[in-house]
Order: sequence, then structure tokens, then C-alpha cells
Amino acid sequence: MASELLKAAGLRCTHRREVILQVLAQAGTPMTADEIHALAVKEDKMGLSTTYRVLAQLTECGLLLKNDGGDGRFYYQLNCPQSHKHTLHCTVCGDVVPIDGCPLGELEKRLCEETGYVITGHSLAFTGVCPRCRKKGAPCAPHHHEHPHGHKE
Repeated sequence: MASELLKAAGLRCTHRREVILQVLAQAGTPMTADEIHALAVKEDKMGLSTTYRVLAQLTECGLLLKNDGGDGRFYYQLNCPQSHKHTLHCTVCGDVVPIDGCPLGELEKRLCEETGYVITGHSLAFTGVCPRCRKKGAPCAPHHHEHPHGHKE
């Protein structure tokens, strides 16, 4: 599978690129660069900087989606319909929960019609506090949350 994706994207098929794509395909959920590296290094003794470089190449050519998890980390996933996932991230413990289905299909269609763009992908990540962290007393929202209209709650 990885070699076909690389060829379709116009990239040379290298072992490191294949390994990283296979790690993400097997995971089936968005992963951080560190998580990807921890699994990829078992197959190819690449350094962390190499993992970041390959992830950047694969993202730039559209094979991967890179999402800001809202927790200070970026998450990568394959950019194809069968692996397309949206996620919910706990901002306290870092837990990541995949969300079934894609709520953006109709919006994507409307944007194509209104703008003339051909949309090749999108990303969406929700952040919040998971039930375990809430039980431990973690706050659900910042104390001084600013409203879009400029006043504080």
C-alpha cells in the first residue's frame, strides 16, 4: 500500500517513507511525531529529526494530514477516506479519542461550490477535559475565558 501511495504522490519510494506510512496505517488513529518515531525506529534506525523531515515531506505532498491537537502537540494521520478520522483530545492527560464519521462533508461540498476550490482534505480536532481528569478535579475551562466580543466571562 505505501509504495502505491508514494508513487501516486510523485515521491520516490524509500524504506523510511514506507515505514512511516505503514505505522500510521496500522495505528488507525492520529499520532504524534514522537509516537510515530517510537514505532518506526523498530523497523529503521532513523533519528527523530529524520522522522520529522519525512513527516513534513509526506504532509507537503498531501499524503498526511497534520492537526494541532490543542495540547501543544501535532498529530499526523493518513489523508485518505478509509483512514480519515477526527479526534477529541484531553488537554489535561493527553488522551485522544477518535470520532466516528465526518461532520464536514456538507460544508466541504458547499465550499467547493461557493469558491471553485477542489478541496483535497481537511482536519478537525476538538479539545476538552476527559471524564477521568474531571473526576480528579481538573477545570473544564480557563478561569478567564474571553468572549469573541471582547468581554470576559
